[in-house]
Amino acid sequence: MKQLQQILKWSTLLFFAITIFALTIGQIIPIEFADWRDMHFFYDIIWYGLPLAIIMTLGWTLKKNRLRKSNIKITVITIFISIFMVFGSFFLMFVYGFGAWMNEEIIYRNINKSEVTINQQRWDIGAFGYGDQRIVKLTPILGIYNWVSETDTSKIDNNEWILVKQQSRKP
Repeated sequence: MKQLQQILKWSTLLFFAITIFALTIGQIIPIEFADWRDMHFFYDIIWYGLPLAIIMTLGWTLKKNRLRKSNIKITVITIFISIFMVFGSFFLMFVYGFGAWMNEEIIYRNINKSEVTINQQRWDIGAFGYGDQRIVKLTPILGIYNWVSETDTSKIDNNEWILVKQQSRKP
């Protein structure tokens, strides 16, 4: 039983660490999911899992050696925070959950590494239409992520890149 509590405790703390990283530093670094479906799945796990993880902290914050009144306060506060996170997650969903960069066209492909491309992308906001547009160099990482760097196509070295002008497949 003690081992199970420790596993749940460290799993919850790891989940919090991943969530905090994804919603802060993860928004700044130039690594993005290669497929928008993977991105939405990842953020869905965060939105639905965060209130559950907060409630799971009760398992290792409540102590028998504390006063009953203290344990009740901790329980009420934890449940209140969890309910707040459910509503907060709904509003955060509009910030992180909707929209993804969609490839419109593969403009260039690297001659030496054919998986590295320069793409034209648009920010797809679903029913709300399209937002911004950008031209980026996409370098795959582990097949699920892309290293993204904005690129000026007027400064392309034609010895490294081949012009393809290929329309991207729509999912």
